[in-house]
Amino acid sequence: MHRKPAEIERLYIDFDCFFASVEQQLQPKLRKRPVGVLPFMSKASCVIAPSREAKRYGVKTGMRVKEVLSLCPDIIFVPARHDIYVQLHQQIYTTIENCIHIDQACSIDEVVCTLLSNERKQAEKLATQIRDALANTIGPYITCSMGFAPNRLLAKLAAETEKPEGMVIWQPQDIPKKLFNLTLPDIPGIGRGMQHRLNIAGINNIEALWALTTDAMRKIWGSIEGERFWYGLHGYAIDPIPTSRCMFGHSRVLTPENRIPERARLCARL
Repeated sequence: MHRKPAEIERLYIDFDCFFASVEQQLQPKLRKRPVGVLPFMSKASCVIAPSREAKRYGVKTGMRVKEVLSLCPDIIFVPARHDIYVQLHQQIYTTIENCIHIDQACSIDEVVCTLLSNERKQAEKLATQIRDALANTIGPYITCSMGFAPNRLLAKLAAETEKPEGMVIWQPQDIPKKLFNLTLPDIPGIGRGMQHRLNIAGINNIEALWALTTDAMRKIWGSIEGERFWYGLHGYAIDPIPTSRCMFGHSRVLTPENRIPERARLCARL
């Protein structure tokens, strides 16, 4: 039997434009300017992290350099420095741990925490404490958005609704009303392929998704994960099943001269 919390129990912290914000914190000349972090400096490369200033021009993660320049000619491109980002992640992790215990680092720029009974009543105070600690320890240009909700999925969604530097609290009684302001692609776990499956099943908005039964969602997902997703979306206390699989990614876009099998193979080995 799944338990349905009567109050907020999870805090999700999502750092804003993390790679770009780190570069702006470390390089004062980049502050308040549109910045695009590239995996490597090349006209054939793509942006893996735009700053908030670049996003105002419509720059998005995954855009090619040529397209980005057409939107924002004044953007400053910088190469990714993953060793630096990992070091900052570790410092950030320690800083947050001094305020609240972290259950899991979901990625280099996202963590989820379980709220103690006294913390559930003082969400805004806790958020301020974390922000102040990060600003004093790490620096004011590396900011985050926070979402408080009954479970991890809803807390992540809450954090993403008011970026950057948002602080959103979704109490159990706010669900599903808050969800109906979103679209299907806004929901973690609904990518292009899953959205296509939902559309085929006649599900085109959050209201229709919410109205599905556990059996129907399990059938569309093709596994037990559909049923787990239903419980998460409906505010039950359910977390992802831990796995032992670990990986890391490092994007590459091959330059034209490298788009032949032998050179592509060497790049893949690297």
